[in-house]
Amino acid sequence: MIRRTQPPLQEEEAFHNSFHYYLSSLEMLAASAEEQCDLMGNYNVAWELKDDASAGKYLVGRGYLTSEQEAWVQALSEALNSVNTQALPSGPGKEANLVAMNHPSWEPLRYLAKEVIRQLAPFAAINATYLGTPSKEVGS
Repeated sequence: MIRRTQPPLQEEEAFHNSFHYYLSSLEMLAASAEEQCDLMGNYNVAWELKDDASAGKYLVGRGYLTSEQEAWVQALSEALNSVNTQALPSGPGKEANLVAMNHPSWEPLRYLAKEVIRQLAPFAAINATYLGTPSKEVGS
């Protein structure tokens, strides 16, 4: 019987793709309210951004991130639960979405997202190499 010590390639590729999109959502979450609205197309920004950034919880326990990195991802996912997107303005247009994204509940999440990006930087470099995408500098 052959024992695999590494995950199958499909699983590894799926993880790297998911991580790449998760990192993009963190960069959007770390941005200012106006930048968030522009990046998300001014449509249901609060709900979409919360949903995208909460998806990090699916990266936990897969064997790619360190336990410390997973703890940061999990902490952010749990912190996002505190945002009641149902109570925030939504729909199309910049005005309603700016009101939603300027809600005080987002400010600590922007700070936390920046820290999670910093903590994930070592794996982000591995991810960029794996996917053949340019490496980003932390905080850029």
